[in-house]
Formats: sequence, structure tokens, C-alpha cells
Amino acid sequence: MIVYFSRMFQAVQALAQVYDKTGGVFVSPRTSTLAAVRRNYPEIKLQRFSKRLPWFFQGNVAMKDADVIVTGSPYRRFLRPYNAKKCMVFHGTYGFFTPEAIEKNAHFDLLCVTGPRMQSMINRHPDIKLNCVYTGYLPFAEYPDRDDALREQNHLALGLDPEQKTVLYTPSRKSIGSLGVLAEKLIKETPKRYNLIIRPHPSQSLNARIGDSLDFFRLNKLCRSRGHACLDRTGYKLSDLLPIVDLVISDANSPAEESLFYDLPQLFIETELHSREKVYELGLKYGIHKDDLEGIMQLYSCGESFFAGDDKLSNAIERAIANEHQYSVARKEYFEWVFGSRDRLAPERVASAIRSLL
Repeated sequence: MIVYFSRMFQAVQALAQVYDKTGGVFVSPRTSTLAAVRRNYPEIKLQRFSKRLPWFFQGNVAMKDADVIVTGSPYRRFLRPYNAKKCMVFHGTYGFFTPEAIEKNAHFDLLCVTGPRMQSMINRHPDIKLNCVYTGYLPFAEYPDRDDALREQNHLALGLDPEQKTVLYTPSRKSIGSLGVLAEKLIKETPKRYNLIIRPHPSQSLNARIGDSLDFFRLNKLCRSRGHACLDRTGYKLSDLLPIVDLVISDANSPAEESLFYDLPQLFIETELHSREKVYELGLKYGIHKDDLEGIMQLYSCGESFFAGDDKLSNAIERAIANEHQYSVARKEYFEWVFGSRDRLAPERVASAIRSLL
């Protein structure tokens, strides 16, 4: 039996692609994650895991009886008691695959490498013994081609105007993300001739505390008041949103890198906590090789940038859309470095590798 395990919803997009090829069961201890999986991937068989009441939950039995456990995060201590083979498919694009992160993943029987960047980072540490297979990036398997029919269908479902260009804002997690300093400004200052989708980080959306919930209520009210704007708390997958948008505004994160599958123009938000200088300093601190770190910084060369404390956000949005072709070569080169080829075959490669474990 193959068991897919994750506490976090952000790993589900990758896991779901392999599940589609192998079957099995998805297990999580979080009801919010299970509910989001049920909403976005109703075909997946779900079971609940409980640390406190293991004898009451089928998820605990599934983990114990599994032949292979597939996950998207290290979970080293948690997975240690289980006899199953363990497979890591990674969640997100793992730009900071630091020496420490590589070491944390060394307990897996199989690591599915997402692209040339990750492979390069692994190759720099031959002393860390890993069993790797190059598979490509799993979420691309469910990325549809862009076409007018899909654009109209998804815009209408979101309550947006299919005739207008659409801006998607995907901030990072709460500790470093720009949501708190930019979202309200974005709603108020994005030109009315653009649709606007605000998609907070899934961990913040699904596990919102009281303060976050109040902020979401306020932002949702502002979106309704503006018109042609919506706050999406994982009601839709990135694969529903990216093929219909015309600009991605981000904190230079995984969604920004993923969106390069469609060669979308970019606007990067920088803040006091998460500027390009801070990213570079953090990379040096975590021991990322200088060549890899220089490559990571090239993401900022793929589009325009805006510092969150500045005025004229509307001008930055207009500039990012108007100048999209100016950055096309940089976007292409960056995509190839991170992901390699633009194909959708990663699930078949991962499924084949898992079968070899069995």
C-alpha cells in the first residue's frame, strides 16, 4: 500500500499528481488540510491521523501498514518508527536547498529531484549519501494550456471580468510575507481596469488565527467594495489561476517561479524583512554555494520590483505589464535553470521510481 502523508496543504498539489498514477490513501493529522484536499481533489481517498488517539483513526493504521510513504517535507523524526520505504517529492520549488536541508532529507530511501538547480545543489555535497532520481516538477502535470474558454470559465467562477487583464498576488508565509503591508494598498491602488486576485499563503489561509481571520474578513470586504477583486483562501488551485492571469505579484517565492511555466510577467515585492539583500544574506548564512546563490538572485531579473513602503504601486503594475517582453529572455533562462524542460511527465517518472521501491 502507498500512503501519501502531509500536515501542510501546500504539499498536496505535488502528492496528488503521483496519487493519480498509483492510487493509495492520503493521510493528514490536520482537519483543515483534509478539508482542502476534499475540496480541490475530491477523487483522493482520505484518512485522518491522530497522535493522541491512534487506535481510533484509520490514518494511523495506514501509516503502520504502508509499503511506501510519500511526502513533501522531511518529517525525519516523525517517520522514523515506520518500516515503510520513504519517498520525498518536495513541496514548492526549494530554492534554498541548503546543506542542512539536504542532510535532513538523507533518511529517505528515494528523493525525487525537481530540476537542474536542485541537482546542482545536491551534487555539491557528495559526502551526503542520497538515493536520487531526476523526475522534474510534479505540479506542472495539472497545468492546462492557456485558452480563451478556460479564461472565461475561471474568471466567471471567480466573479471577475474575462475581458479585463488579471493581476494575481501570491505573498509568502506570514513570517516573511508582504501580505500585511501590501494587500490593502493593492486593493486600493490597482487600476480598476484590472481584475485582482489575492491568494494568501496556504498555511496562513487554512490555519488562520483570530488576527488573521479578522484581516481576511476586512480584505474580503474591501475586495467586494472594489469590484472585480477576490480573496482566494485555497478555494482554487494555482493551476486554476496561473493560466488565466496576466501578471504575478509575489515576494519572489515558489509561486513566482512556478508561474514561469506560462512565461508570465512578474512584479516582485520587497520589504524590510524580505528584500533581495536580505535573501542574499540569508543564503550566505545557510551555506548556499555562491554560484547557486547568484543564480537564485537572478529571479529578480525576470521582472519589475516594488518596495512595499513606496508610493505609486499602480505605476509599478502598469510598468510590469507594459515591459513584459523586456524580461522574456531572463524568464526563459531562469525557468530552464530551475526546472529544465517544460513538460508534464514528472508524475509518471515518480510513479515508476516508487514502483521500483516496491
